[in-house]
Amino acid sequence: MISISWPSPDPDLELLHVSSTNDSLLLTVKSTRTSAYCPACSKPSSRIHSQYTRKVQDLPISGKSVELLIMTKRWFCDQPNCRVKIFTERYNWLSPNGCRTARTEEVLRKITFSTSCISAEKVARSAHIPVSHDTLLTLVHQTDVKSEVSPFRGS
Repeated sequence: MISISWPSPDPDLELLHVSSTNDSLLLTVKSTRTSAYCPACSKPSSRIHSQYTRKVQDLPISGKSVELLIMTKRWFCDQPNCRVKIFTERYNWLSPNGCRTARTEEVLRKITFSTSCISAEKVARSAHIPVSHDTLLTLVHQTDVKSEVSPFRGS
């Protein structure tokens, strides 16, 4: 077992366990929140429905790829006029269906927009962020890019 000082992306996460292999770390964390806001009506709920786990890729630590196993909660929305009856806990550093942290996606975007998807895959893998070029291409398509008029364009 290695000792690790983990920079938690969320103060409401508690580090439970660290599993290490030669090239990867698996950090098991759980949410300690006692309530959550419904994404539809924005009202707080403190009634837990259930718990489930999510596996999420994070930035590497000490040359090892990192996966977070997040034990998160589903909540009841008790608001009678809300269309959502059960919702999952949200994290501002993770999209609702995301399998990578926002900071990992940002690094992958920077690498991909600086090169090609094929080259970015090789660079990301050498940086201990395993990802396929198809995933990087999907990330490019999901990125909102503002088009700017070139200052070199003739009038």
